[in-house]
Amino acid sequence: MNEINKAKNFYTLMCLAGFLIILLPVGIANFIFGYMLGDSPCVLCWGQREAMIFIGVIALFIVRYGIKGKYLAALLIMTALGLYQSFAHYGNHAHRDLDQGFGLAIFGIHTYFWAEIIFWSVVLLLGVIFVFAPKFNAFEMELNGQKFRQYTKFSFTAVIISTIIVASNVFQALVSTGFPPYVGQSDPARFSLNPKYIIWSTQGWNGLWQNISFLGKRDVKAPDYAFAPASEALNIKFDNDVNNAPFAKINEDLKITNEQDINFDKAINTIDFINGEFVVSSQWDVAFLDDNFNVKESFVLDPYFSATIDPIIGIIPYMDDKFLLMGSNKSFLRFEKNPNPTEEDIAKQYADFIKGNDKFKGQGEGLGRGRLDTIRSKFNHVASITTDGNYFYLATVPNNKDTKNFVISKFPLTDRILSSEFTPKANLKEGKTLGDLYITSMAFKDGEIYALSKNHNVIMVIDPLKEEVIKTMSFPSSITNARSIFFKDGKINILSYQDGVNKLYTLD
Repeated sequence: MNEINKAKNFYTLMCLAGFLIILLPVGIANFIFGYMLGDSPCVLCWGQREAMIFIGVIALFIVRYGIKGKYLAALLIMTALGLYQSFAHYGNHAHRDLDQGFGLAIFGIHTYFWAEIIFWSVVLLLGVIFVFAPKFNAFEMELNGQKFRQYTKFSFTAVIISTIIVASNVFQALVSTGFPPYVGQSDPARFSLNPKYIIWSTQGWNGLWQNISFLGKRDVKAPDYAFAPASEALNIKFDNDVNNAPFAKINEDLKITNEQDINFDKAINTIDFINGEFVVSSQWDVAFLDDNFNVKESFVLDPYFSATIDPIIGIIPYMDDKFLLMGSNKSFLRFEKNPNPTEEDIAKQYADFIKGNDKFKGQGEGLGRGRLDTIRSKFNHVASITTDGNYFYLATVPNNKDTKNFVISKFPLTDRILSSEFTPKANLKEGKTLGDLYITSMAFKDGEIYALSKNHNVIMVIDPLKEEVIKTMSFPSSITNARSIFFKDGKINILSYQDGVNKLYTLD
């Protein structure tokens, strides 16, 4: 008898839970937000509201027809779908500043995040309800051989009120959205019963089945590296013809004055001349070379510790004797040489280095990993970095989702918080953009940024204060895979990985 009472209490709790999810979030959204305040759900809002209705109705089905595996499965599936929809919705707005958002807010929280809370609450409440559930054979005993359970006054009232709320939501959906093939809108106007203000649209179908990806606009392929060409994946066809560059005029043609091979066992992706020595990298390998390109010290980065660092795209000097290593995903490591390590140092530096923790430090004061936050370049990789000693600059590269935009992001070396982002003004050919370039490296000299484009063999000189291209230079087409630019003895040096060889060219 006690187990049967537990079964009855279980159904009462299930009825209460199903009723409340329809009465409160769905009912309030429909009657108060919709009819009284004019809130009109967007596509994702409707999806989340529908998921709540399905959960509530399934709970009431359990109350009427008894607990069944298919009902529990349906509850969990709809909760999972609701969580996905609310997470996707919240993800579109999570990055916004204080008090920015979409639609109405309750206690400072917008409805799409309340949906996240509600769906997690469903999971929690299911767990709590089953804590007090009887033995499963008690459910059969309580049903007493009937095909369905008899309504109580409470459960019957819950079903009637829930039916009214669901019907009202159907009415609101038909008014604001229309009959198929009309679908919801991403930015709906406020709800109105006046036909003059009702918008039925089919735009939601546009591009719906094209390039389907769970990553959405984050489905960006990896950049082109010396060690991993990516032309095909990026759908970018590189060429070495300066005549195809986007600039209306090329101001200067550089000539090769010296050429030499660097005998390094990997494809060099970046090279710079810092404090009298060459610093090179390839994927996660970093080496310091002497004037004859012999390795003096080296390390292999652990890319997955703490902040994941995608392949290295540049290394710059940082705080006198330190260095800042940047990944293409805008995650970085501040490190320094450690010529006299202690056993404690070696153990501590194991976290950052697969090899070289006995020669370098990535942990300690002024060191460590971090991530940069950008706005205009959020969905672009970077392939270059340079510094003027106070700020450092990153330049985006085009990808399979975006071949038009080009953004330079500026950060103080001190706190590494975004200072500004800009697209340099430039004299371009009609219909061309700076996105036609593929900037693989940048160097800073005399207050100007020299940006090297592997595509079209061109260098643009940018004034970062005026935010404009003040000069353009071409370099010979025999340099087919330009990866890095740096200055040494006042001359421009370009490294190109071609025919399986690291070639260094001096130009004038």
